[in-house]
Amino acid sequence: MKWVVSVALLVVGCGYGFSDKGPVVPATAHTVHVEVFTNRTRQYGLEVKLRRSIEDEFRRRGALKVLPERSAADVVLSGAIRSVQIIPVASGPTDEPIAYRSVMTVAFRLLDRTSGRVLHETPLLVDEQDFAAVSQVVIPTSPHFQQGTSDLEDLVTITNVQLGESRRNHALSELVDQVARDVYIRSVEGF
Repeated sequence: MKWVVSVALLVVGCGYGFSDKGPVVPATAHTVHVEVFTNRTRQYGLEVKLRRSIEDEFRRRGALKVLPERSAADVVLSGAIRSVQIIPVASGPTDEPIAYRSVMTVAFRLLDRTSGRVLHETPLLVDEQDFAAVSQVVIPTSPHFQQGTSDLEDLVTITNVQLGESRRNHALSELVDQVARDVYIRSVEGF
């Protein structure tokens, strides 16, 4: 029992605390405003999708209330989508790409609105998502495929071009959600 008290005192004495907001966000902060990230890619509307996904992440975790106006928020999250790339990662017998990796890079910072102090900054966050582009590579029993809107009968009737575009869009959507989770975790929890 003594060691539990000693560890607790050590943790508190080192400046760390147990908060649902994490070590980055001040205990006095209760609200956040998520700005639309600057979009430096050719993916039209990606910045809107990312903002919505980040706001959903804050709402789901409930540590800070999302506010639409910057001037009323305690902390402000802003950033930039630096790039989105689609890279072939596997090819078939004719050297035609059959699987791709979508890669998104973002930079962001969390500010204390009143003081302007940077609470957290990540100059480069890279996330990636793989997807298949031809029906022979898609595994219809995989959880990844079953979360999508296609089914086994669709694989037989659609062309590889249609499938590739559908899988690319789905992978990009999942990538946006993955980036939003990582932005939340890093900005609020400091990891």
